[in-house]
Amino acid sequence: MYNVNETIVAVSSPTSSRRVIIRITGNDTFEVCRNLFNIESHFDIQRRILTGKIHIDNELEVNALLYFFPSGNSYTGDDIAEIHFYSNPALTKSILDKLLQQNLRIAEPGEFTARAYLNGKMDLAQAEAVNEIIVGSNEFQLSAAEKLLSGRLSKTINEIRSSIMNCLSLIEAGLDFSSEDIEFITLEKAIENLNSIREQLEKLLAGSIQDESIIDLPSVGIAGAPNAGKSTLVNKLLGSERSIVSEKSKTTRDVLTGLMSLKHCRCVLFDCAGLISEPDNILDELAQESAIEALRNSAVVIFCVDISKDSWSEDFSIRQHIEPKILIPVATKCDLFEGKDLPGYLENLNGFFAVEFLPISAKTGEGIKKLLEIIDSQLVSQTSYSESGLALILRHKQAVTEAITNLSESINELKAGNEEVTAMMLRAVYKAISEIEQQHVDEQILEQIFSRFCIGK
Repeated sequence: MYNVNETIVAVSSPTSSRRVIIRITGNDTFEVCRNLFNIESHFDIQRRILTGKIHIDNELEVNALLYFFPSGNSYTGDDIAEIHFYSNPALTKSILDKLLQQNLRIAEPGEFTARAYLNGKMDLAQAEAVNEIIVGSNEFQLSAAEKLLSGRLSKTINEIRSSIMNCLSLIEAGLDFSSEDIEFITLEKAIENLNSIREQLEKLLAGSIQDESIIDLPSVGIAGAPNAGKSTLVNKLLGSERSIVSEKSKTTRDVLTGLMSLKHCRCVLFDCAGLISEPDNILDELAQESAIEALRNSAVVIFCVDISKDSWSEDFSIRQHIEPKILIPVATKCDLFEGKDLPGYLENLNGFFAVEFLPISAKTGEGIKKLLEIIDSQLVSQTSYSESGLALILRHKQAVTEAITNLSESINELKAGNEEVTAMMLRAVYKAISEIEQQHVDEQILEQIFSRFCIGK
């Protein structure tokens, strides 16, 4: 388990970033930074931002900024320092090695946030929200995670827990004074209150952002016959030469992927082998199977048809092999017409497939903006979201589901006149709900929760 008395260090910036951030926290933070920057011992670093140099060796030094956050106002509740500098992986490793020579150790995944939790800077639900913000793949998931971090879930749970305890107290008071002619709460009122609590829990569960979609980015596949312009379109959408573009048929054999950022979300865009009606050999057959499987598992499929072709019979046959959740038909290579009857061809294409195609040109950029908007809206439509949605993770959902089950049983027992069993079940409801933000959690559970974090967070 985490040792809060040790001073820990980790690189907290993305590996692809030129600006490197090294984060340190623990009792020896100031002393470590003083040695690294050669700061005079009497220097008051409290609430300071220091510009200095880190000496790697006698011939090499790096310009750096030091941000110091005293324990009273820091993220973890202990002294924190952040060292910011522009460098490369080799220099970063050298600086990290110098820090480790000062009796520091590399932080475990999520250990900075774990310290914030252990030091009472946030409850467990808020700590878990930090990771949901890091891995959120669209603005709705990010918004839901931010609400979780702000304590929205804790506030809701506290209100529900208070209602449960109030109802439980009245029922147990009736049991304690059963020999007296006193009615603390009527049967009808108690059932009404418990039903109301159950509705609150069910609403909380139903309105949550799905954790599964937070973890995995949705995929968007591009399908079509060979030389339909798929690879050129992929490169245009990604803004880089991810796929090989060639006039030669069957250039793309494997499934090629790239990360695409849209207005409201991110997704994985992939290009695969051109689909053909009848594979010529085993290589074509394997490429075809790989492509169809990848398209079957994608959230959205962009179906490309070369509008300049004389016949679309092959494309029509290929379309029958695709079973997408959502299909976006696009007519590619519209730039080849150059003043010819594009509207007429487009009308014929729409009629042939009985669906409306979006005319685009990856070469000129025609229709690309509209295509991105359509992809974005289709992906967002698949996201479970409500204005009050919270990023409930699996542990939260299990606790709420258990509470709902026990609450339903308590209502049934109350209707049957079994007040003692009802009280017992309500205590189980209270315990399940309390586990969401409890302050004393088994060490093994804590390790499991924070192991999902990346190092440096």
